[in-house]
Formats: sequence, structure tokens, C-alpha cells
Amino acid sequence: MSNFVLSPEAQLSLKQIKTYSIKQFGTARTNRYLNEILLAFRALLENPDMGRSRDELMPGYYSYFVGSHTIYYRIKPDLIEVIDVLHQSMEPSNYLSES
Repeated sequence: MSNFVLSPEAQLSLKQIKTYSIKQFGTARTNRYLNEILLAFRALLENPDMGRSRDELMPGYYSYFVGSHTIYYRIKPDLIEVIDVLHQSMEPSNYLSES
């Protein structure tokens, strides 16, 4: 895989994670955490199947845990499509839909 693309929902979630984390944990810790998420995106490019198949949510969906969040994604022929990044306390079936 050569690239990943963030859905509008994933972009919004990352902005919300950043805003919340800065207020709760400060800028330095937030930057480290967001970097962990970015590294997870890159790891998925190298090994897309390392996530768990989540066909029960939507056929072709996968999930991968990082910190307190779960990355939901699809494997496309030449990229990883990040559908959303949800906190572990969020029920994915309430937030994910076919895009």
C-alpha cells in the first residue's frame, strides 16, 4: 500500500481528539498521542491485515486499536481508507455507516 485517506468523519474525529486531549493532557502529550495514531496508520499501510475484520459492522471493515481509540478502515487496492477513529467507549454501530 502506498497511501491512506481520511474520511470527513475521521478528520472530524481527529480534530475532536486533539481539542479534548489538549484541554485534558496538554499539548506535548496530545502531540505524542496523535503521533501514535499516525504511526498506526503507517503500520496499517505496511500490513493492512493486522487489524481485526469487522464484517459484523459492515462488510470489508477492519478495526485496529491504538491507545484509547479504535481506527476503523477499509482496504482498497492501492490505499487504506480510514473510515473513523472512535474512542473505545463509543459503540461503533452507532457511528459507522457505509460511506
